[in-house]
Amino acid sequence: LDLATVQTNIVVFHLEPGGPDAATIVTRARERGVWIYAFGPRLLRVVTHLEVTRAQCVEAADILAELCAADS
Repeated sequence: LDLATVQTNIVVFHLEPGGPDAATIVTRARERGVWIYAFGPRLLRVVTHLEVTRAQCVEAADILAELCAADS
């Protein structure tokens, strides 16, 4: 992710082959309180809202990184 190019509260990212698919990440993330959306089998969309704090964004990012690195 190139932070210099981000100009929105929407982040779309692709999952690498060999890891969990988008549906798996969505399910596991929701179980941990992070709501994300699958745009395809290996494509995810994350959106923040005004009332979400920086600390909550960092926590969500940490959870997503952990889930994406997990075995499917």
